[in-house]
Parts: sequence; C-alpha cells; structure tokens
Amino acid sequence: MIDRRHLCVSMLTLVVGAAARPGLALAVRPRWPSPPQPARVPTIVGKFGHQRNDDYAWMRPKDWHAVLRDPATLDAPIAAAVKAENDYTDAMLAPSKPLQAALLARTHAVEAGAAAPIEVEDGGYFYYQRQPAGSQYPVFARRPVGGGAEQMLLDVGAEATGKPFFALHWGGTFHSPDQKLFGWSQDLTGSGIFGIRVRDIATGKMVVTDINESHGSFAFDAGGRYLFWVGRDSNGHPNSVWRRDMSSGEDVQIHAESDPAFFIELKTTASGGFVVIRMANSAQTEAWLIPASDPTAKPVLVEKRAPDLRYDVDHWNGRLVILTDVDGAIDMKIMTAQVATPDRAHWQDWVPHEAGRFIAAIHPFRDVMVREEWRDALPRLVMMGKDGAERQVAFDEPAYALSVPHGQGWAASALSFTYQSPRLAPHPYRLTLKDGVSAPARPAVANPAYDPGKYDLERIEAQTDDGVRVPITILRRKGMAKDGKAPLFLYGYGSYGATVDAAFEAGKIALVDQGWTYAIAHVRGGAERGNDWWRSVLKTGKKKSFTDFIACAEHLISGGYAAKGRIVAHGYSAGGLLMGAVYTMRPDLWAGVIAQVPFVDPLNTMDYFESHPLGLTALPIWGDPRVPAEYAYIASYSPYDQLKPAAYPALLATGSVADERVAFYEPLKFAVRARALTIAGNPVMARIATTGGHMGASGASAALAQEALFHAFAIWAAERKWGVVPQR
Repeated sequence: MIDRRHLCVSMLTLVVGAAARPGLALAVRPRWPSPPQPARVPTIVGKFGHQRNDDYAWMRPKDWHAVLRDPATLDAPIAAAVKAENDYTDAMLAPSKPLQAALLARTHAVEAGAAAPIEVEDGGYFYYQRQPAGSQYPVFARRPVGGGAEQMLLDVGAEATGKPFFALHWGGTFHSPDQKLFGWSQDLTGSGIFGIRVRDIATGKMVVTDINESHGSFAFDAGGRYLFWVGRDSNGHPNSVWRRDMSSGEDVQIHAESDPAFFIELKTTASGGFVVIRMANSAQTEAWLIPASDPTAKPVLVEKRAPDLRYDVDHWNGRLVILTDVDGAIDMKIMTAQVATPDRAHWQDWVPHEAGRFIAAIHPFRDVMVREEWRDALPRLVMMGKDGAERQVAFDEPAYALSVPHGQGWAASALSFTYQSPRLAPHPYRLTLKDGVSAPARPAVANPAYDPGKYDLERIEAQTDDGVRVPITILRRKGMAKDGKAPLFLYGYGSYGATVDAAFEAGKIALVDQGWTYAIAHVRGGAERGNDWWRSVLKTGKKKSFTDFIACAEHLISGGYAAKGRIVAHGYSAGGLLMGAVYTMRPDLWAGVIAQVPFVDPLNTMDYFESHPLGLTALPIWGDPRVPAEYAYIASYSPYDQLKPAAYPALLATGSVADERVAFYEPLKFAVRARALTIAGNPVMARIATTGGHMGASGASAALAQEALFHAFAIWAAERKWGVVPQR
C-alpha cells in the first residue's frame, strides 16, 4: 500500500524529472530496480539541550567501537540495510562496467613508468620505495650511496598476503639513526588500530612484534635500543607515550595525556639530537624534548600549551629552531632558542613573519636549512645558509605540487623532493645543498601512451561575495573551446588547513581524454593562501568553504568552462561535508555529486564527541555543541539535517564499516534520506564497504578501480544515461 504523501511525491518525481530533462519519456525505465526502502523509525535524538527527530537513527550501531574492532559484529538489521544498498548500487552501476574498464585501462597506460622512485639519502644509504610489477603493494628498500646491492627492508605485499586488509600508517616507515633497524605501523582492519613492528635489517629478525594497540606514531633513540610509541584508549584517542626497551621488551610510560582534544606525534629532530613528543590540535601545541643519546632522561617541556599558540620545534646549528604563529604571525615565522632555555620567554626572532608568505615546513641539514613556503597559492622551496643568505628554487608550471619526504639525512648532500603537476607525472628531483642547483634525479622516461603537451593547464581565480579570490586549477585537452559544452569534474576539500595539491592523477587524464574538464576549487579551509585561509572558516565561519565552492562553479560556468547541470562535484572525508552542503544548498548546479566517506551528519557525530576517535580534537574545527550558538551554526548547515523535498542530482555516497574517522552510517543515512525526499528521478546511491577503512580498500588496484567507478558515475550522470529512475 502507498499513502497519499508517497503517491504525490512519486508522481512529482516523474513530472519534475522529465521536465528537467528534455527528450526523456515520462515513464520510468523498467530496467532500473526499485531502490531499498529502509524502515523509518521516528526517534528523538540530541544532547546538550537540543532535540530533533531522526528516522534513521537506528542505523548507528549500539556499540560502534566493537564494530570497528570486528566489522562482523555489525547489528543484523544494519548489516541487511548495508547489503541492500550495496546490491542496489551495484545494479545501477553495472551497465557502466565497460566504461569503467576502459577508463581503468587508459589510467594504467598513462601511469606506466610515471612512478619513478624517490631516493632519500641518510647514513651512507639511499632509502626508497618501489612498486614491483604486478604487485598491489610497494617494497621498501635501500642501497649504498657508493654503489652496491639493494637491501630489502619491507615487502608490503608479503606482509599483506592472506589478510583481507593491510595498510601502513600515514606517517610512513622509519629506520633507526644507526641504520640497523627498520620499523612500520600496520592496520589490519581499517579502524586505525595500529600494530608496530621493528625488524633488524642485517638478520631479518623481528625485534618488536607485540605492540598491537597503538595510535601509530613512533620514533627510535640514537642508539637503536629504545622505541618510543603512542598508545590509545578504548575510544581511539591517543592517550600516552611509552618507551620500549627493545632488548628486554619492557615498556615504561613516560607521558599520560589527560586531554583527548590533542593528537600526539613522535619524531626525531633532523640533527638526530632529540626525540620530540608533540601534542597538538588546531588551536594549541605543546612539545617536549628527550635527548636521543640519553633516552631514559626525563622529557623537558619546550613551552606549555596555551590558547592560540601553535609551534613546531627542530634543532639546527646548536639551537632549537621554532616554527610558530606567536605574536600574531598568522603565516608563521621562525624563532630560535638555546637548548638550555627552550621556553617562550627566551625565543628570539630569526626569519620574520611576512603576510602572504606561509611557511609550511622547515628541513634543517648540517650546513643549510630549506623552507617550504606558499605564495599566491603555490608552493616553493627556499634555501637558507647559516649566514642568513637565501636562494629561492623556481618552477615553471602554472600550477604544481612539491613533496618532500621525511628521513632526509643530516649530512645528506642534497634535499630530495618530487615535482609534478596535473599534466606532468611526478618526478624525483635533487636540490644540491652546496650550490642550490635543482635538477631531476634521473632522466625522465618517455611514455608513448601519454604526451603532456596535449593538455592545457591553467590557474584562474573566482571572486566571492565577500571579495575573496579563490584559486582554481584547470586541466583540459589542448585547444578545447570555452563554449560551455564540456562536462566538468570539480573537486574540493577545504578543512583542517590541508592544501589540495595540484598533483598528477592518471585517472584524471583518462577522464579529460573523454572530453571533460577537470578542476580543483582551492576553497577556504585549506592553507593554500596561508593560515588565515583555513582559520577563517573555523567554527562559525565554515559556510565560507561551501559558498567558495559554489562561487568557483558559477565562475567556471560564466567563463565557458562548464554549464549548469553539467558539473559533477567530488569531495573526500571533510570534503564530503562540503559535498553534502553544496548538494543541499544548490542542487540545481550539479549533474551528480560524489561524497566519498563524507562527514555529512555532524550533529550526530558531535553528540558523541567524547567517545569519537577524533572527538575533542574536532571542537576547535567544527565548534562545541555545548555552546548554543555553535550548535545552532552546525545545525544551520548540517547536510543530513538540511535535506528537504527538492530535485536532487545523482548521488554516490561511499563509506566503510571499519572507518574510525567518518562512521559508515553517515553516508548511509544521508543517501537513504535524500532518496526519500528527492522529487527528481536521478539515482541516489550508497556503497558501504565491509572491509577497509577511511582510505578505502587496501592495494593500489583498489584505489584506481574506485576512481574509474567514480568517473564512470560522473559520465553517466552528466549524460543522463539513467534517464528517470524510481525512487520508492
């Protein structure tokens, strides 16, 4: 039986959907299946004095943390809903499989030979990772600087064999300062629970195999006897720092973190002189130093955490080098202090603050320090000698990306980095520290299947209503007319101060080869234009990210790069919040939206912030739900709560049951509710992985296959290949 409301909405779906698409028949194509109809169970939810109704609150597991540890424990009704959605999505995307295969084949052809390994010099060795032919995982290895045979350090494929999921920590792998040990953190479920492993390089013997409940970060002492590692509590918060005596297996707790609002990072200064314990969130920092040559010494505080004090610390030329925003240095300055007096009262200016020059990182070497800076939304490298003399490294592309890997040796002869752009495959470079000459580390290998000269790359700007100019990176086939006929794939992120690099993606080349324009909207929330570019959107400024993205879309339309209703938007994680927001704010602009592991139900998440792995660390970003004005602001844009009857474009929302950062029920609920409310005939789909985590399934092929699926969805959405589909 169908009630009056559902009958009216169903009829309106057909009429509006057909009217919006000239030439489409009013009848629903019978080949498309009816979508799932999950139960609607009106439930009053909400904390902190605020209540709201949520028909799909039941999709949140009773014990989400148990599900993170073992996805097989997912409640049966929720598991059934996940399966039904996945089956529906698979059926809707099945006809696009030949297109997916073609896109994937072109991606592989473009990518062939593109991944030249970058070698980092340290302690008489070049360390690197390479991708063996036919393998889904890299191999980590090293070779002597003076020549000699390769030494295998870690074969990730061998470690992953027989495991449904295997991923390394985003912080990377590390070797000990004495070059004798190699360590890594591994996640076997996707839930962010890391086991730390350490191997003796010479013998291959495993030295550490029993640290299985860590947060992932670790560091070695100078002598290779002690391992410092970060523990976690039952909610996934980093809550402690431990010192493991690898000769005895004894663990000693050296720091207990009582405030779950802070992440904990461990690192070794470039000089190798200190192990740094760094607690940080977006608003505050606190760092402690342990002499690497005296690992059992009591940690020494650099400067106590305080509101709006952010800093990082390294060691160079016998002094501490402090990168900080203190005293209004919004785009960062560099200060120094004596090791014996590291506190803020003794900090001295060295590289002054300069508005518009964002100092993103420093890389000290024995005789030279290299800075990573951003100007005009583009990165650059600046060399600085002990005498203060500077030399800038220039790059030619109108938009490009630089990547400087960790582990660069104190006495290395050059800084290793990768240079790339949306049309130039990543290539290793070496910046010789003696003379400041930057050059490719090895000759580029020509790829007969790909010619970068056949593509145009532009950097333009869109102006917002409040007068801000937002950079846009554009990739197109050379000579394409700006007549609005080409469909547009528009990507955005805009959170946490994370820049969206203008990087090379073989999959985007495959899409552009289909006649598409690819663009990146560098919206506020990233740090492309410095710290204020993201701090201005914190808490009650977040909507600027959304309006920036919309302004970019409209500017591209007015410039002939796209047409209204021919744009597919894509965002990931916190960028998925951006997708949910623009989906509800301006559904008329998009042919489709891809919300990849999207943070689209922030009110629900913030209700449980105390037990969420990101928890209190998120409060300086999104706002504190206990503060009425901040709660009201979140509610005013929360995509899940802003859904209402409207003609929504096609949607593909993805998630993972074991994702600890964005719970799977957020994209699941969003898609289900959007489908229940849409008055258009576009497919609304969710795909929830039962293995894998926030980054998706493990292995190189899985990521490429998912990208091909996203691009096939985009093509089908822009070309209206589904026609009008049933919604209920």
